[in-house]
Amino acid sequence: MKSILCKLLLIFLLSLLIFNGCAKKSQESEVVIRMVCVPASEKGDESDFISLLDIINKITGYKMEMIKVTDYNAAVEAMRAGRADMAWFGAKTYIEAARIADAEAFAAGIRKGKNSVVYYTHFIVRKDSPIKEFTKEELTGTVLALNHVGSTSGDLIPRYELIQIDMNTKEKGNFKMVQYTGSHDAAILTVLNGIADVGGVSSVNWDARIKDGTINPDDYRIIHSSHPIAAAPLAYSKNLPEEVRKNIKAAVLEAHEHGTIGGYGGEMERYVSVTDADYDITRKISETVK
Repeated sequence: MKSILCKLLLIFLLSLLIFNGCAKKSQESEVVIRMVCVPASEKGDESDFISLLDIINKITGYKMEMIKVTDYNAAVEAMRAGRADMAWFGAKTYIEAARIADAEAFAAGIRKGKNSVVYYTHFIVRKDSPIKEFTKEELTGTVLALNHVGSTSGDLIPRYELIQIDMNTKEKGNFKMVQYTGSHDAAILTVLNGIADVGGVSSVNWDARIKDGTINPDDYRIIHSSHPIAAAPLAYSKNLPEEVRKNIKAAVLEAHEHGTIGGYGGEMERYVSVTDADYDITRKISETVK
C-alpha cells in the first residue's frame, strides 16, 4: 500500500513539474510589444496604427499593445523607463529618444497617394488676413500658433524657418505672443478663429483635416512652406532582442501585402526602411535652433 502511495505521489510530482514547465515555456514564448505615439492630432494618433499592429501580430505572433501619452516628453520617457518597446515619434522627438532612451528608427510610412516619406511645415493665415508674405516686416507683432514643444513640424521646423528671416521666437519684440496649442489640429483652428494671426503646422495634418472635412482650405492661405522634413519614424528600443527587432521590422515592411495599413495621417501606401543616419540633418537643425 505504501509503495502504491509513493508511486502515485511521484507521478503527481512529475506531472506538476511538467505542467509548470509547459506553463513557463508558454509564458516565455509570448512576446508583448508596447507601443506609444506622440500626440500630433486631436483625432487620436494611436487609432491610426491599429491596423498595422494587427498585421504585425498576425505575422509575428507578438502581442501588440498601445500606450497613450499626453505629450512628446512622456513618449520619450515611456521608452527610457522601459514602459514602451516601440514608438511612433516625430523626427525631433526621435533624436532625443535615440540620445537618452536607446531608440532606433527602422521604418517610415508613405501616405496613400504620395510617393515620398517627407513632409513639410506650412505657415497658414486666414484668407482675409493682411499678412501676405513670409517676411519679418509682415510677421512682427503678430500672434503665432504652434503645436507642442518637441514637435518637429509644429515647433522645431517653424522656429528654424523663422530664424532664416531673423524672427527668433525667443527674442522679445518679434512676436506679440507665441502660443503652443497642444496639437496641429488645434493650431489650425486657432488661426481660423482669429486667436492667432499665423500658424506653423504639419502638412500631414493639414491634408488630413481637409480630407475629412474638418477644415475648408478656402478659409486659409499658405504663405510659406518649409524645406522637406525627414519622415516621422517608427522606432523600437535597442533593449529588445535582436531577433525580435528583425521580426518587427520585416513585418512592418511587408504589412501592405496583408491588408490596409495606417500611420501618421491615416492610410499608408507602405512602409520603407530608415536608419538613424537619416535624422542627422534634423540633429543639425535642432542645434541651430538651440
